[in-house]
Amino acid sequence: MSSEAFDQTMPTLLTEQEIIDAISYVNKGNAEDDLAQIVTYSKNMQFIAVNTDVSAREISEQYEGFAAYIALGDTEGLLRFIRTDLPLMEPKTSDDPLLQGRSAVAFLASSCIEAARKGGLPAVRSYAITQHYMNLANETSNEEVAHYLVLPMMLELTKAVRKEGEARMHPISHQAMDYVRSHLTEQLDGESVANALGVSRKTLCTRFKNETGETFAAYVRRLRVERARRLLDTTDYEIAQIAYRTGFSSQSHLQTAFKSATGLTPREWRMREIREI
Repeated sequence: MSSEAFDQTMPTLLTEQEIIDAISYVNKGNAEDDLAQIVTYSKNMQFIAVNTDVSAREISEQYEGFAAYIALGDTEGLLRFIRTDLPLMEPKTSDDPLLQGRSAVAFLASSCIEAARKGGLPAVRSYAITQHYMNLANETSNEEVAHYLVLPMMLELTKAVRKEGEARMHPISHQAMDYVRSHLTEQLDGESVANALGVSRKTLCTRFKNETGETFAAYVRRLRVERARRLLDTTDYEIAQIAYRTGFSSQSHLQTAFKSATGLTPREWRMREIREI
């Protein structure tokens, strides 16, 4: 598939250069090749160094991470998550690499559609984007391309949520989401955030719950737990340090919220891989 041919079949939100830059970032390299070359040499791409020898729980955790950033319309966060959570995990469905790749796109698409819906993207738009990539996967005979398609598919949906979902959500709710992501280590109760945004606490909390289906406090707690999970998986920080870096008032507060969300304490979460080995 030539660079020109691939570009003609791409949805309109992502440019060829954005895809190249994203792949380059995920692989910690520099974007020196054009799209056709990147697809051709995709065996060297860490992102599609697929691991099918994993548990359903591990796959679920990774896909929950993808979904969280898609729902927020946070492309930069999604790329950072992918970069620290390599390789891509997939349920094994076939010994044929091409069929496995096609299955991966379809399997991930279902999670992505639901995440995009939560982010405010109309279901018909989510379906159109994911269907586009599933069609590309079914049309290609290159197993590398089939696996490669999951990255632009997720980026496309995330960018669509940011662009289209944002337009369907009251500015206050989206401003609150942006504020939380930027000030996660600070005090983030409804009163303080409402004051920062120049609205009443009742207005913020009511609009946020009506438009996202989640209370403002639950949203803050979920993002803090998610960041704590990433720090537990990617750093050697002490639990108390992680509590501070994620905005929890104390280590015990982190432990309570974390266990409620995951069923494990932070220490148990960090030790789970050692126990499984």
